[in-house]
Amino acid sequence: MNITIIGTGYVGLVTGTCFAEMGNTVTCVDIDQEKIDSLNKGIIPIYEPGLEELIQQNEKAGRLSFSTSLKDAMKKSHIFLIAVGTPESPNGEANMEYVYNVAKEIGKHLDRESVIVNKSTVPVGTAGKVSSIIEEELDKRGVKVKFHVVSNPEFLKEGNAIQDFMRPDRVIIGTDSEFALDILKQLYAPFTMSHDRLIIMGVKEAELTKYAANAMLATKISFINEIAHICDELEIDVESVRKGIGADSRIGYSFIYPGAGYGGSCFPKDVKAIIHTAKKAGVNPLVLQSVVARNEIQKTRMFEYLQIGRAHV
Repeated sequence: MNITIIGTGYVGLVTGTCFAEMGNTVTCVDIDQEKIDSLNKGIIPIYEPGLEELIQQNEKAGRLSFSTSLKDAMKKSHIFLIAVGTPESPNGEANMEYVYNVAKEIGKHLDRESVIVNKSTVPVGTAGKVSSIIEEELDKRGVKVKFHVVSNPEFLKEGNAIQDFMRPDRVIIGTDSEFALDILKQLYAPFTMSHDRLIIMGVKEAELTKYAANAMLATKISFINEIAHICDELEIDVESVRKGIGADSRIGYSFIYPGAGYGGSCFPKDVKAIIHTAKKAGVNPLVLQSVVARNEIQKTRMFEYLQIGRAHV
């Protein structure tokens, strides 16, 4: 298949490279000329084990290329994956500027029945908004072109992203289009041959699933840090407690290691985004707000601990 990936950040590069590795022809598009020039020179803007070698192999084989022209890439593709950033706005809402700009550009050049896949982490209702923007652009051109907007969230862990993509524990496809579903089933077939990992649901359900997954993991982190604080005050070994609760298969050991709290590019903004979504829907998200509050306390505690440590050096 001929695929266009829009956005050459972490998700876009891993996704495009892994699809190319499975024999597809992939063009990764980005508006950042400097980044595209670097990629064409073999300079990778991120570090992910195994990624650089895979990019080089697939470029050499002619299956992977990089461009700043979405218009040109669209001439040879009918599958478009949006993988641009959705950074946090001042009010905690996801900034959808980049996603909507991509939708507008797709609408300006769309000329055949296509599948548009939201790979970015986006709020509930984004697929509908993307569809409206594309339709508006088509109307301005006075043309009618059939298209299908799908939600296909990513679940990649930094440091293990290639493995996560090649051997996923689940592939979530949110769509009500049989045409789009058939395309994505073909696209993901090489990654789900040994086990049926596909989970099919509605578009809005898929959009919320990504946020809910990250919020659940952040909750586990905040929970164990609160238990660790209790253990400190009671002079209890939290590691023993952690082993005791982790042995329960319903809980497990992942994400219950006491530490500095959650951070990075995803968890903080995604937890705040789902809180914002809940409030807009008239729901008071008590647990999620407590997760954020606990995390802020933990960061303060760790800062104070480090300051005390420096004072004794």
